[in-house]
Amino acid sequence: MKTDELTSWLADNGVRMVRTEGISIDGLSVGKHLSPGKFLRSLPLGPAVSDAVLAADVAGGVNIGLLGKWSGGFLGDIHQSPDLSTLVMLAGRPGVASCIVDHVDVAGEPLPVCPRVTLQRVQQELAQRGFEARLGFEIEAMIFQESFAEARAKGYRELQSLGVPVPVAYLNQSAHLQAPFMEEVTRRLDALAVEWEAWSDELALGQVELNLAPADPLRAADSAHRARQVFREVAYDLDHSVTFMGKPTAAIGNGLHIHHSLLRDGTPVFHDAEAPEGRSEIMRHWMAGLLATMDGAVSLLVPTVNAYRRMVDFAGAPTTATWGEENKSAALRVVSRSPGVARIEHRLGSGELNPYVAAAGILAGGMVGLDEALEPPEATTRMAWAMGEGTPVLPAKLSAAADALEADERMIGLLGAEFVEHWIKTRRWEWQAFCNGVENVDAAEITLWELNRYFELS
Repeated sequence: MKTDELTSWLADNGVRMVRTEGISIDGLSVGKHLSPGKFLRSLPLGPAVSDAVLAADVAGGVNIGLLGKWSGGFLGDIHQSPDLSTLVMLAGRPGVASCIVDHVDVAGEPLPVCPRVTLQRVQQELAQRGFEARLGFEIEAMIFQESFAEARAKGYRELQSLGVPVPVAYLNQSAHLQAPFMEEVTRRLDALAVEWEAWSDELALGQVELNLAPADPLRAADSAHRARQVFREVAYDLDHSVTFMGKPTAAIGNGLHIHHSLLRDGTPVFHDAEAPEGRSEIMRHWMAGLLATMDGAVSLLVPTVNAYRRMVDFAGAPTTATWGEENKSAALRVVSRSPGVARIEHRLGSGELNPYVAAAGILAGGMVGLDEALEPPEATTRMAWAMGEGTPVLPAKLSAAADALEADERMIGLLGAEFVEHWIKTRRWEWQAFCNGVENVDAAEITLWELNRYFELS
């Protein structure tokens, strides 16, 4: 969009301010509210923010050792460079526009530790191999009757779920009670041009699932990022609370499954009618890469201490590096029956994952399989939990997953050494904060430390 076109767009839409949306390492939306004039004058670098936005954890603690590396000073400036193709008006806030940004240095160079920049770089690696990907996010969230302030006052415990107090998935009685909330969510998503396909009551009390339409990886991650922000804002406005925290209650937790497929020259390539079970050679290699790199990918897809509480047998989340045709207990559910539906559902992700980091990790893992022409192990044709010896069990702690990623040179090469180093430092910082904050790191019950840290912001 040229400057005169942008000026006209702002005037025609009655824009009084523009909200910038940067993505923190933990997936939080961070930015400023600018007057139209300031927004225009800031281009193309965008507004300056402290480099602390990429060194802060989900609770606001700043890892001082990460400061200055990109800004050249202590709490120095970096910039939020707007992606003008994401500029939209916000529903529910007349006169307010919003624009997603990339974090860049003072010279305008993209920062390699920025999650959105990392995804774009990995997406370009895939394009150099002649492929494009389509990703669709399935977002799970738990909605409660209490407002955030009321939930906070109760220590986030014994909250009243929004829905019937019986854990029956797809229950329309619950959906009827959730409808006012979800109708407002979907209305705002429509205004943001975030294409959604369906929503439904899910298995945990007060839990809903929102299915977003498949798109190229960057736009899919943008949509997931904006959708979760909309959930939070609707909760504030309707005096409810919502969380994407992996395990906020003793019930089954929140996941974030990612369906994806590959195309070459616009044609899907995961299906081959001549291949066994319809799975193409490309699909087999891609799937094998995901499995071969899955230990390290756990760190990217399961990013908090609390999220690992989901990863126990028979609790919904996968615990083994396995795949199976239409097998939702495996880490990879494969669908290959026809060209139009052939895809892989990556079921490992926790509800609070950073969609840009997760998407980059999936693309990188798949490319390892393509580059090395890997072949997957035999499909899992039974339940993929408690399978016994010989089955690769995934890391079950945040620190162990970080160690696995640090040891995976193939993933580091595709994701970028600087990003991976930064990510691992932030995960170890998170683990250390947990160890310092609780008496028993092996406690079976969800701790107040976890609820205070993750319920509202994850």
